[in-house]
Amino acid sequence: MNEQSLFSQYEFVRQGILRTINDVTEEMAKEIPGGFPHNILWQIGHVYVSLEQIVFHFAGEQVNLPEGYAELFSRGTSPADWKTEPPTLETLRLQLSDQMDRLKQTFANRLDEKIAQPFKAGPLKLDTIGELVLFSLFHESEHVGGIKGLKNGLKILEKNK
Repeated sequence: MNEQSLFSQYEFVRQGILRTINDVTEEMAKEIPGGFPHNILWQIGHVYVSLEQIVFHFAGEQVNLPEGYAELFSRGTSPADWKTEPPTLETLRLQLSDQMDRLKQTFANRLDEKIAQPFKAGPLKLDTIGELVLFSLFHESEHVGGIKGLKNGLKILEKNK
């Protein structure tokens, strides 16, 4: 697997998320438009948590999850059920940037390394760190679309006020 290409593509997607939320306010990030199960803040937090839970965890590296993040942002959670105050949008922005650097530093020259226990996602069985990173890149790309959809939903709400 070409490491430079994979990390460049991941950086492209991560920067895309950061650009997409550049004009999002804290208030907008917490609002759930009708017809959507989540808000922008959840989408961003979920991207952060998923990379930690998939890549870092299954590669046997230290998982960097601040207290409460798993309960707020893991798969199957919803902002409608939050019992604690989530981190701010700015906090998550900074963590997304830092996480990308950690990803590249931690896994440089290790993409072909086998993981101790395969990660299963539907019919996929991932056996190497590179496969985990590639899957996480796909997952994150899906959430870019989710964030853009939420922004469009918020624009429609604003027009109808």
